[in-house]
Amino acid sequence: MTLVALMVVDGGPALLAAQPGTIPLTKLEVSGTFKKGSDKTAEDLSGIACLAPEQGKRSCLVINDENRTAQRAAIDNGGITAGALVGLIGKEPNPKTLGAAPEATCKEKDDFDDLDGEGVAYAEPYFYVIGSHGCSRKKDKFRLSSFILARVNSDPAASGEAETTYRVSDLLRRAAPVSEFFGKDLESEKGLNIEGIAAQGDRLWFGLRAPVIGDNAYLVPATVSDLFAAGHEMSAAKPEALPVKLDGRGVRDLAALPDGRLLVLAGAPHGPEVPFKLFVVEPGSGVSEELGTLAAVEQTVDGKRVVGKAEALGVLEASADRITFVVLFDSLPNGAPHRGAVDLPKPKRN
Repeated sequence: MTLVALMVVDGGPALLAAQPGTIPLTKLEVSGTFKKGSDKTAEDLSGIACLAPEQGKRSCLVINDENRTAQRAAIDNGGITAGALVGLIGKEPNPKTLGAAPEATCKEKDDFDDLDGEGVAYAEPYFYVIGSHGCSRKKDKFRLSSFILARVNSDPAASGEAETTYRVSDLLRRAAPVSEFFGKDLESEKGLNIEGIAAQGDRLWFGLRAPVIGDNAYLVPATVSDLFAAGHEMSAAKPEALPVKLDGRGVRDLAALPDGRLLVLAGAPHGPEVPFKLFVVEPGSGVSEELGTLAAVEQTVDGKRVVGKAEALGVLEASADRITFVVLFDSLPNGAPHRGAVDLPKPKRN
């Protein structure tokens, strides 16, 4: 039997060449605006995580990679509504940030600027937002603001500023075999770059876009209790990066599944983009299974046809054998949110 591949064009499917294993996507209508700065529509959404539904709606948090803020959102059956901004970092380093600021290792040192937020995860009662922890892609610059993990209360009524920590860098410097790529240029040296985060209780997983070594991408484990321990001492943890096979791709986002596995969005580690794929991974062993290739999403932006880059992944519904998810796309206004669904294979555990 031949399957017909789909490209979603401005929310409607268009027929392409036949290709097995394509996961179709359905456009979600956007109410309100996801903001870049104070007056622009974001075209760089890079992370999303959502709570369990309440009265038919899911409360979510969305991040882009050029702000100091995140933004709340709500998803129902037909669409997504942009909500209030949530402060994560200020214009200067915060003396309350836990741990010790890492030393600059990139080619040049730059000003404290945006978080370069690349992923969002949820574990009660917090959303966790991770910076890239990598040198800037175009100029190989070190920005301390990109080397921060922030967390905020998931309850909009909760008071208090975001908590931040520098300790992820301590782990990355010791996590074999990816530690030698910390602070190196992404394009020319496969420099370490975080683009996904997932939470399972006290356990956090950081998904690396790069390096990909041989055919292995990597996940780095951490614990919330270590990263957010009081004080300014560095973390002494020595994690071992977990290798996962993603068909030569790197991690572009992560999401935790109720059965303990991880859903992984995979794409090119650097250089030209390749089709984005979904995998399910057993975090205990690193065993991965491919679920399929995401249908491409294309829109007209400023008079030009632009194919979105799948950068943000959130789980909406999950049963033992099927999941429904939301994906957001970089380079498209408001992230061009789409919903998809795919069957899950049975867990393969030792």
